[in-house]
Amino acid sequence: MTAAADLFALLEEFAPEEFHVVRRRDFGLTAFIALDDLRLGPACGGIRWRSYPSPEVGARDVLRLARAMTYKNALAGLDFGGGKTVVLRDAAMDPARAFPALGEAIDGLGGRYVTACDYGTTVRELALVKTRTRYALAEGSDGALDMGTATGVLSASRAIWRRLASAPTLHGARVVVQGVGDVGLPLVRLLQAEGADVAFTEVDEGKAAHCSATTGAARIAADAFVASEMDIFCPCAVGEVVTEELARTLRARGIAGAANNQLATEAAGVVLRDRGVLYVPDFVANAGAVIVGFETGAGREASALDVVRQIEARAERVFDHAETAGTTTAEAALALARERLDASSSGGGLRRS
Repeated sequence: MTAAADLFALLEEFAPEEFHVVRRRDFGLTAFIALDDLRLGPACGGIRWRSYPSPEVGARDVLRLARAMTYKNALAGLDFGGGKTVVLRDAAMDPARAFPALGEAIDGLGGRYVTACDYGTTVRELALVKTRTRYALAEGSDGALDMGTATGVLSASRAIWRRLASAPTLHGARVVVQGVGDVGLPLVRLLQAEGADVAFTEVDEGKAAHCSATTGAARIAADAFVASEMDIFCPCAVGEVVTEELARTLRARGIAGAANNQLATEAAGVVLRDRGVLYVPDFVANAGAVIVGFETGAGREASALDVVRQIEARAERVFDHAETAGTTTAEAALALARERLDASSSGGGLRRS
């Protein structure tokens, strides 16, 4: 099968509202923009910049991530649809020219897509994008979106611990955070502030050293954390980390993290359910950034984290639905998100429901 045929097969499989290829050979830029669903409003999702084995793998990733954003925004009660951008990392790419060109492409969508940072991009790249478009999530203060995500994961972890220990805070919970970058590091600090016993795993030596020096949290080797006893596992690095094998062997009682698409397969979710491991689906736990961006854009930055903390109650609702329906928590969260999507009409503007 040719690469073009592979791409069209992917588009048939995911059936997004729109799919755009941005190609500037003079800048070394190849990017995909997927607008998965626009029923609730403009598609919203960040820019992921990373290497892929092939462009087709990058295309599949952007389509999966955009679909996840559809469900995330729907379940968070936001009038945003789901979207995402993937930029293929290439040694020949000139970021100083490529990201403004990407901004032009985003601006050309006329507001049907609102972007932000994601894995691999920072405020530096987003600033370049924003030189050519105004369609980006608002961030009133530096790091506010990352803190929003970390706060959401903390809230989801509280929902787990409330079920496990009947406790209102995470005091005494043993938590392992995987990945201590822009979100994982503030999450470690938030967990410590609640009295949790926190350890972390990180493959980047610089990030690991910084976390150790600034938080004092214990580091666990990347290939050894699976064997560690823990109450809650917080995956905050790459996606698809929870394979069926990990689901069977992880010595955790609950999972809540910031990474997207944490379950490698639906079967992994079934294994977690059968083992009694409480999993807060990624698009429930990691919705904090888009909530903060939405609230900030509406002039409500001061109370944005209070809205994010509602993720705790939302996770409880997912647990209840899964228990009643006899499904996995991932299936329960999808059902709740689809209820809102199916009840919606065409895009409703920038409001919070």
